[in-house]
Amino acid sequence: MGNMDSAKVVITPSAEGSSELARVETEIVEKGIKFVFVEYCDSHGIQRIRVVPADVFVESSSKGFMMTGMSLLRLPMRDVPPTPELPYTISYGNFRFLPDLDSFKAVPWMKDVASVIVDPYHIGGGCVSFSPRHVARAQVERLKKYGFQIFSSLEYEFAVLDGKTLTPVHKDVYGHQFQQYLQVWDYLTEIYDSLQKMGLRVEQIDSEGGYGLYEFPIKPSLGLQAGDDGFWLKKTVREVSKLRGYFASFSSKPFTETCSASGHFNHSLRDLSGKMLFYDDNESDKMSKTMRHWLAGLIHHAPAMVIIGCPTASCIRRFIHPNRVTSLYPNWGIDNRTCSFRVKDHATENTYIENRIFGAGCNPYLALAAHIAAGLDGIINELPLPKMIEGDGNSAENVLSGAHRFTGKLSDAIEALEQDTVLCDALGRDFIEPYLNVKRHECVKEIEAIESGDSEFYDREYLPYL
Repeated sequence: MGNMDSAKVVITPSAEGSSELARVETEIVEKGIKFVFVEYCDSHGIQRIRVVPADVFVESSSKGFMMTGMSLLRLPMRDVPPTPELPYTISYGNFRFLPDLDSFKAVPWMKDVASVIVDPYHIGGGCVSFSPRHVARAQVERLKKYGFQIFSSLEYEFAVLDGKTLTPVHKDVYGHQFQQYLQVWDYLTEIYDSLQKMGLRVEQIDSEGGYGLYEFPIKPSLGLQAGDDGFWLKKTVREVSKLRGYFASFSSKPFTETCSASGHFNHSLRDLSGKMLFYDDNESDKMSKTMRHWLAGLIHHAPAMVIIGCPTASCIRRFIHPNRVTSLYPNWGIDNRTCSFRVKDHATENTYIENRIFGAGCNPYLALAAHIAAGLDGIINELPLPKMIEGDGNSAENVLSGAHRFTGKLSDAIEALEQDTVLCDALGRDFIEPYLNVKRHECVKEIEAIESGDSEFYDREYLPYL
C-alpha cells in the first residue's frame, strides 16, 4: 500500500459544516489521505475493518456505513455461533456504523491511509447494546452520575513471532536483557514511533520473561479514551508487525511452558473536578475510604470478571499453567505481584490499583466497563475490604477461608458471571446474553477438541488471530 500513487484526493466541502468534519476534511487534503479504515472492536478486542475512499467517507460520514454487525460476536477464527437470544434482523442484517470523528487519525506506517473508530446503531435508531464500546460508554456515564471519573490504562504484553513460522523471536525466559532488545531494535523503535504519532504516550519499552514477550506501557487517560487507547495500541502493534515480517500475538497464553501475556488494568478514581480520590495521608496504608470500598467491589466480583478479562479458552489457560506471580485467588496486597489486585500507594498522584488477573486477549472496552461495574458496587454498598495479603498470595496460609479459586476452566468462568446478578445487570442483559452465548459455544468447541485429541486447537484457533 505504501507504493500507491499519492495524488491529492478532491474533497467537496460538507454541507453540514460541522467543526469535527471540517477538521477531518482539512486533514485529508493536507496529508493526501486516499483511504479511510472505518474500524470497530469485536468482543475479543480484534479490529474489524472496512476500507472506504476518502471522498466517499466525507460524503457518507453523517449517514454512516452499512455493515454486518454480527462480527461483533465472532470467535477469533470461527464464524458467528448460534445466537438464539437475538432476533433474525440482527443476526442476518446490517447495522449503521457512525464514525466518531474525534478518533480520526492518519496512520503513520501506511501511506495515504487514515483510521476512524465507528459505533454500531440499529437501522431504525438506537445503539447496539452488545457493542463493547457502547457498553464501556454506558458505564463511564453511569460512573459520572455518582460523581466519579476513572483514570486508567491497559498494560498489554504481546508475543513477537516470525511472520511465516509463528515461532517466537527468542526463547529467553528472563526478561529485561539487552539481547532481547538488540535483536529486534529497529522493529521496537518503529512501534514506539508509531504509537507516539497515534497520540499514545509510551512510558517505556519492556522485554518480559516469556518467549518473544514485549510490552509498551502507555500513560493513563480519562473515561472512554482509555478504551480507545487500548484499541489503538493493539492495532498499531499488529499492523506494524505484519508489515515488518513479524506477527504480534495478544493471545494470553500463547505457550504453556512459559509466562502468560498479561493485560494488567491500572486505574484510579477522580472526582468530576479532577481531584484524585484514592490517597489519604491520614491512613496508615494511605488508602482512602473510597479506594477501600472500590477495591472490595473488585475482589467481590473478581470471579465473574475472569470471563471478560481472560475471554477465550486459550487465555484462561494462564490459571492452568501459572507462573510464580499468577494469582489464583481474589485477593489484594500492597506492591505484591502474587495478588490479584496490587495496590500502589506511593503518593497522591500515584496511588492506584493494578488488576493482575486479566490477560492480553481482553477487550479494552469490556475491561474498562467491568472494572467500573464491580468497583462502583463496592462504593454504593460500602463492601468491606478483606484482609491484606503479605507474602505469597497463593500459599496455603494466605488463602482466605472459602476463597474462590480461578480454575482455568472456561465453563467455570462462564458460570461465575452468570451467577453474578449485580455485574450482569450493571453491564446489561442485552450484552450479557449474546456474550455468554458465544462463550458457551466456544466451550463446546474446546471440549470437542480435547476429547478428539486435537492438540493443535489452541494454536490454530487463537494464536494467529488474537
